[in-house]
Amino acid sequence: RSKATVSVLNWKGRARGPLHTPRSSQLCSGGSDDQMVKEAVPEKKPSELEKNALGKGGAAEKSLVPKAKKESDLVEDICYRAAGQDVSDLHNMRVEDEFAGPIYPLPEYRGQIKNLREGNPDWVNLDAAEHSAGLTSGMRSDLKHIYGENALTPPDEKSELQKFVEQFTGFFSLLLIVGGLLCMIAYGADTEGTENLFLGLVLFIVVTITAIFTYQQESASADMMKKFQKIGASKLNVLIDGQTKNIEITEIVPGDIFRLNNEVLPPCDCRVVRNSNDFAVVEASLTGEPDAIKKNSKTSEKPDDRALSQKNIVVAGTEITAGEAWCMAIATGDQTVMGRNYKLMLKTREEKDDSPIRKEIDRFVEIISAIAIALGVVFLIVNIMVVGVSVEAIVFTIGIIVANVPEGLLATVTVSLALTAARMKDVMVLVKNLEAVETLGSTSVICSDKTGTLTQGRMTAVRAVVNGELLSTYPMATASWGAKPPSGADKTPFYELQKCATFCGSAEFKGPEDRPSIGGAPSVPWERLEWDDRAMIKGDPSEKAILVFNEQRLAQFENFGVNGFSKDSEDASAKTNSILPVSFEGMKNCLLAKEGWEEGRQWDAKNIAMNSSRVAAARREYPCIDRLPFDSKNKWMAVTTDLRKLNGEDDYVTWIKGGSDVVYDFCTHTYADGKVVELSAKNRRDFAENNVLLASQGLRVFAFAKVVVDTLKGKSVAKADAPAYFGESMLKPDNWAPGEMNEEGKVMEAGTPKPITVAGKPQIPLVRPDIAARRMKETGDSEHYFVPKVVFLGLLAMQDPPRPAVPRAVQICRQASIGVVMVTGDQPTTAAAIARDIGIITAAGKTEDDVVMEKLKSEPGKSLADFKTDRERVLNSLKTEEKDSISAMAVEGSRISKWNPKAMDSNWTKALGYCWKEGLVFARTSPTQKLLIVQHFRIKESEGGPEKIVAVTGDGANDAQAVTAADIGICMGIAGVEVTREAADMVLMNDNFASIVDGVLEGRLIFDNLKKSIAYTLSSNIPEISPFIVFILLRVPLPLTTVLILCVDLGTDMVPAISLAYETKEKDIMKRAPRTKTDNLVTERLISFSYFQIGVIQALAGFFSFFSVMYSEGYAPEDLPGSGELAGYFTPGGPPFGGFSVQENLKSQSMAQTAFFCSIVIVQWADILICKTRRLSLFDQGMKNDQLNFGLFFETALACFLIYVPGVSVIFGMQKLRFVYWLPAIPFSILIFTYDETRKWIIRHHDDVLDFFRWQKEKGLMRNEYNEQLYWEGYAQEGAGKDWPTDEDWTEEEKKAHQQKTESLSKAAKRIEKAARWLDRFSYW
Repeated sequence: RSKATVSVLNWKGRARGPLHTPRSSQLCSGGSDDQMVKEAVPEKKPSELEKNALGKGGAAEKSLVPKAKKESDLVEDICYRAAGQDVSDLHNMRVEDEFAGPIYPLPEYRGQIKNLREGNPDWVNLDAAEHSAGLTSGMRSDLKHIYGENALTPPDEKSELQKFVEQFTGFFSLLLIVGGLLCMIAYGADTEGTENLFLGLVLFIVVTITAIFTYQQESASADMMKKFQKIGASKLNVLIDGQTKNIEITEIVPGDIFRLNNEVLPPCDCRVVRNSNDFAVVEASLTGEPDAIKKNSKTSEKPDDRALSQKNIVVAGTEITAGEAWCMAIATGDQTVMGRNYKLMLKTREEKDDSPIRKEIDRFVEIISAIAIALGVVFLIVNIMVVGVSVEAIVFTIGIIVANVPEGLLATVTVSLALTAARMKDVMVLVKNLEAVETLGSTSVICSDKTGTLTQGRMTAVRAVVNGELLSTYPMATASWGAKPPSGADKTPFYELQKCATFCGSAEFKGPEDRPSIGGAPSVPWERLEWDDRAMIKGDPSEKAILVFNEQRLAQFENFGVNGFSKDSEDASAKTNSILPVSFEGMKNCLLAKEGWEEGRQWDAKNIAMNSSRVAAARREYPCIDRLPFDSKNKWMAVTTDLRKLNGEDDYVTWIKGGSDVVYDFCTHTYADGKVVELSAKNRRDFAENNVLLASQGLRVFAFAKVVVDTLKGKSVAKADAPAYFGESMLKPDNWAPGEMNEEGKVMEAGTPKPITVAGKPQIPLVRPDIAARRMKETGDSEHYFVPKVVFLGLLAMQDPPRPAVPRAVQICRQASIGVVMVTGDQPTTAAAIARDIGIITAAGKTEDDVVMEKLKSEPGKSLADFKTDRERVLNSLKTEEKDSISAMAVEGSRISKWNPKAMDSNWTKALGYCWKEGLVFARTSPTQKLLIVQHFRIKESEGGPEKIVAVTGDGANDAQAVTAADIGICMGIAGVEVTREAADMVLMNDNFASIVDGVLEGRLIFDNLKKSIAYTLSSNIPEISPFIVFILLRVPLPLTTVLILCVDLGTDMVPAISLAYETKEKDIMKRAPRTKTDNLVTERLISFSYFQIGVIQALAGFFSFFSVMYSEGYAPEDLPGSGELAGYFTPGGPPFGGFSVQENLKSQSMAQTAFFCSIVIVQWADILICKTRRLSLFDQGMKNDQLNFGLFFETALACFLIYVPGVSVIFGMQKLRFVYWLPAIPFSILIFTYDETRKWIIRHHDDVLDFFRWQKEKGLMRNEYNEQLYWEGYAQEGAGKDWPTDEDWTEEEKKAHQQKTESLSKAAKRIEKAARWLDRFSYW
């Protein structure tokens, strides 16, 4: 290898970074070395850097050096230039063009290939790629040094220690840490009491435990993600040093030569060197286009085409569906199309806001901190004013602040998120970020892919037309053409269509091979897989659908359609009644031993009969003697098979399959009553109607026909001589001669196959009667030319059917007021049809196409067959009322490109509004347009946007930016590529949309349970704070100490608060609208409920218990004001009070304080029960939460432990209570429960009350008792069809009396409505 080569490559590596790859004009654009020099960048005076790169090279080498470029120019040329669009433009969402990848080859490197080939002449053999030598080990070492590994560079990973420390930096964690430090400060100021030291340690322990727990959960998710990403091939055979070596995919470098087929995903961006004729690639992961695209080694006619537009470029992340090709790596790792998309994704993710739940928790902490600090400062000022500055005043203030901090909430949040993550894993959802689950619960719009998410990701035959009748074929158990043709129908055309579908195809199943375990899910043995779950060797999705269609039905005949098999064993005498019987021996030959079996182990007879492919066996036993492959231009194929073994009427049959319009034009006959008859006008009209109907439903329609060869009878080539006629000579293609013209008079390319004839002499046009008749007339040769009978058999319509659980999931989303929007790369008709099937477009929804079809049907002489030609005319002629009837929308991507890319305009407003009407679909969208849709849904209301919380699903690299930009990104686990998995917050390991709805439910449940926990925790703040207020204002003995407050907050309340995280969903949780931006975790309603309703009742219970115990101990309530610690009493060194000694005073006060503590525990019994639900009655919800039931027991047992265990009560300053001292708080607990059940009942029913009064105002006067009775009946039955009395039926006195009555009721209605509104505003939290 020359030094010049090394210097040029090293210069590129230093000057441009790892963005570029050496490419040749010859390999990447098909030109010669001379052309390469001509196409190189114009010569200019080289810089010092370029001189160093050139070394001693001559003038010719100078022309290979590119012009110096600015970094922005480099980005524009190399990364994402699409008609002048650079990376920053793409990020800012210009939509004139869409992402299409870089130009290959890059102009800067068109010369480097020459140097490589001079260093290694046998590097690549263009004529026989398999005989290439490949790069040398030395070259590969240098290239790897420049370009690095063939892997996406992960974002900067934080160390495990850093991740752990970050768990302590949350706003809530910091608040608890500050509270702990304040307790330590208080302990330092007053070391006589240990309660502050105890409290500080407990707060630190709480923060540490929750941090460890959260860290473990997120680490487990990260580990699962790493395991998930390792699924797939990791090695590849590459030509190195003239030998084939199996190396890790990460070791591939630009210039490596390797072979790709449908078992190997492209490991990098590569150029096709040599390929088979059927080599095809699906680029859905990058473009969203589900159809296979043929690739070859020919250069694009447009040298500036993007990577995804060039037929000779295969990019990483795509899937090979057929054929094989020898390829050369031209871009690896971050330099690939996927790698560049990955970098943009990382940049977008860095700019992403915090999750809604994180914002809510931070907001809650701010509110609680403000309240706590404000109360602390107020109490400090009052304390200083009353008793002056003292250590006790400072300690007292710290106690007030700490008492207001809900110490258990952090643990509740962590447990809630962790429990939900575990439940989500059970439904095959991997949660990468725990907070993402709650975000999903807040979602108001879900933008979902179609293929593989809403649908099963596989084409399926769902409709058929036979004998002019439209039939369903899926699911087979309920289809009108299920296992067998419809009863009573002529079975001949059904069976003939099955035969045609069997032979007219090339798709084949792989041999027995167990699927790998995905995401921890158990692997399914191959023999238990359904036919449509089995992997293919070759064939596109439509071919596979037809193959599965036949396998399922051929197995329904006697003995599974196999001769030589009966029941569970081999039986040579057994026969089957199958239309295409196959032998048991043939089935054996089609079924290999399962991989991993030890030598000598075999399948049993039943496994062979059930699991071997009948289609494969039939194709072997009824051989193909000629084939005309499918051609994308002609859109049909033909196969001639030898059916002599069937002993039927036809020994040789030519079967035809292709586009419905094309094949039907060939047909001259059809079946009727088991006989072949000529096509009638009615037959043709029925076909046109069915064909348009199926196409309008977005189905891919195939027509099937056969050519009857009995017309050979009486010819010189008689039927008896047919074997020789249909012999080996026919397998040789009949090509166009130089200058020969086709039937339209067009000169065809010499050497290419003739698409309308079977090879060999005599030439017989098998499937074009019009051409056959013309040739027979022109030649006068009736011996070798004849007009065949082409018999139409029927239609099969393919669709990627919805997943079974999706329609129900979409319905649940509608009930929950969540808009589901389909965003797909498919055609609008296909997308709209699927959307209608699954409920995204409702049954009542009408799109533009629906309205156009209705109007076409109403026009004289028009039918659905005129839809394509007349659509625009009819659409432009629609009247206003007809336009208003459009209630659903299917928007094509080309329309979006004309809308405002950065702000809302009338187009966006109108389109997005359909999401909450009858349905919205975006079709033929590019990745850029998908990102635009997400961004416009999120535009703030202040800027005219809907301001929704958006969830987005994606699987391909083209979805990564939209997934990242959404509030929550969801990636498909099976179909998803690494880039999008990295971008997503959640991964659906089963690719099932219904799992998203499970996530929405779980997210709403998290928010509900956090609100319940906060409501429960905050309620006890009032009975904890009010004693200090009364203590200062009335100067009574202190009813509750800070130590007892901590016993409530960190003791009795902790487990019940956490147990609410285990609360099951309320029945109406998925019938509520998504929470709005004003529906915060802590609202004025919740504060009103916890502080001013329940909290006040709890405080009254505490004071009632305190004063009752003091009264029982001899202290009258009226004597206590002015006699507390602030007055000098009830202190160790103070005077006695009430005729008791100081010790007796302190003991009585301690007993009353203990009663106050117990009262909080008792009223919290009721509080935890009412916090189980936000709207529903406890009797509807039930007591199924075992953790909460345990929490009730725990707080009671802990209170008893603190009070009655010797030594413990002394530590916490408590006294043993008589049983009677527990009783004063019980009525208050009952009051809380009764009050809340009444409140919830009114909230659940107040809308009905309001509706009654609104109805009353609309319906008019209640004029007498009879009319009043009608009124009430009308309220229940909307009048029940009865006529209201007229004015002539009443006297003036009656009118006046009832007018007064009506006005009175109207005023009452307004008062009730106002009260209901007040109740709704301040009570529903």
